[in-house]
Amino acid sequence: MLTHVKSLSQRVRVVVAITILALPSGALCKPANYFVSASVGSDKNTGLSENSPWASLKRVKQQKLQPGDTVRFKSGDFFKGQLVVDESGSADAPIHYTAYGDGDLPIIDGAALVRGASLAAVLVVDQDQLEFSHLNIRNFRKKSRDSVSDYDAFGILIKNTGKRNLRGYNLHDLVVEEVFPVKARATNTASGENSFNKTSVSGIRFETLPSKSKDRAFNTGDIFIHGNFLRHTARFGIAIRHRASKIEGVFGTPANYDTNVRIINNRCEDTGGSCVLMSGVMNGLLEKNSFIRSGAMVEPTLSVNRGSGAWFFASKNIVAQRNFSYGSRGHNDSAGMHVDYGNENVLVQYNFTLKNEGYGTEILGKNKNVIWRHNISVHDGTRVVGVERPEGGKSKHPGRTIQVSNFSVPKRIKSQGVYIYNNTYVIAGDSKPKIRFMGKDMHLWSNVFVVEDGGALGENLKSGWSQKKDLDIRGNVFSGNVAKNFIDSDLSASLAKIEFEGKIGSLSTYAVAPSLIKNSHKFKIDHPSFPAAGKGIFKHITEKPKFDIFGNAIVSNIASYGAGY
Repeated sequence: MLTHVKSLSQRVRVVVAITILALPSGALCKPANYFVSASVGSDKNTGLSENSPWASLKRVKQQKLQPGDTVRFKSGDFFKGQLVVDESGSADAPIHYTAYGDGDLPIIDGAALVRGASLAAVLVVDQDQLEFSHLNIRNFRKKSRDSVSDYDAFGILIKNTGKRNLRGYNLHDLVVEEVFPVKARATNTASGENSFNKTSVSGIRFETLPSKSKDRAFNTGDIFIHGNFLRHTARFGIAIRHRASKIEGVFGTPANYDTNVRIINNRCEDTGGSCVLMSGVMNGLLEKNSFIRSGAMVEPTLSVNRGSGAWFFASKNIVAQRNFSYGSRGHNDSAGMHVDYGNENVLVQYNFTLKNEGYGTEILGKNKNVIWRHNISVHDGTRVVGVERPEGGKSKHPGRTIQVSNFSVPKRIKSQGVYIYNNTYVIAGDSKPKIRFMGKDMHLWSNVFVVEDGGALGENLKSGWSQKKDLDIRGNVFSGNVAKNFIDSDLSASLAKIEFEGKIGSLSTYAVAPSLIKNSHKFKIDHPSFPAAGKGIFKHITEKPKFDIFGNAIVSNIASYGAGY
């Protein structure tokens, strides 16, 4: 009898064990909330309530976090050092780092360490399914630290070293500011361009290392960065970079890109370089962001002092729409946005750029299918060559209203398929921007060019096409002092007298009334293809525009000029 009871007990224990193993992980332990306060906490506390918070980032690192857990930092507190994230959440239960209580956002300052400043205030290596919100991140590095380069600094650094695919990042309602290295690379010397390219300092940075083999090709994806405020960095506000692999079977495949990147409704101010870089991204959406004074000289001895509001490099399927860029500056580039080299399928539409000294439209070489439509450019392209610049030296790159260049590395290659149509360009009265077309299969259709009194456009027009078929110019409208050879290159040009009245920084000022334009030519635009439209993160994007920049419906049987009316 005793033997039978013992056997039954063993069977029960086995059944219970199997049942427990079969339960989902969330059923075993309820997600925990951990509280951290530098002002009233102690690392000897449980950390499980506001009345018993931990005190330090070191204690947070010691805790083995589980999917669904939340770490809350006390509002108004100042946390010294580095937040190291070394656990992953899950797709339905991310690990969340955020704030609790009333007051200013809690500050995490990676530079506030006795033995030197951290590389990043928040460091994530090979972890995913994470959320960060309602934190103030800083890292103004002023003291060297062993094994950390003096030339690097990051607010949040999320790194994929190539062990597996990483997915699921949600960064929102953050303030990321004051991110500078101990030392700057010399970008104003003869080798300055190389130093500029090596400078990677960023407020928020995703870095994926190149794949080493076809069987170990991994990427990072499902990145959502929205509603953040970034300012005062040595170069980038937000940078997404997948370093390309040249290994056969990896190069050109989705594994060679970071995927499904959404950067929406962020505001950048006074970054030393560009607000946003997408490099090695497949399916990237840049929407409703504000880029204010990129290339700023807040810390001129530590910054690159040059940058467009945003730019795209070696990427595929990119949409940039409804963004505002003001006051980009620098001796090179420094457009509101620009398409660098090596991209495929880029759609830039419904953007407003104002007083960016480099270019109104900038597209470099080795690109395929770049569509630039329904944008408004006001007083861009004012840069003058041969004069001393605040950051030192003299620029060799004159401002241009349109810059289509063949620049690419290691050799210059013209872009194929460039469509610039239905844009409005307003040239400042005290400027004389140039125009350059150096590509293949280029199209300039139904744009409006308005030169204010005292200004000029298109002097010394440069074009690098060998046959007229390389550049198709039709249906554009010209007002003011526009070079005759530019107007004459249009097969169906219209001349008009257009004067804009209203606030210079107001989008509505630049609506072009159709009644101002008298054109007997009936020119119908054959819209280029954008294969990614209507799919995935682009489900709200149409291949053919249905509305102009002001929301007016585009009617096929009525000619439209410029960005909208």
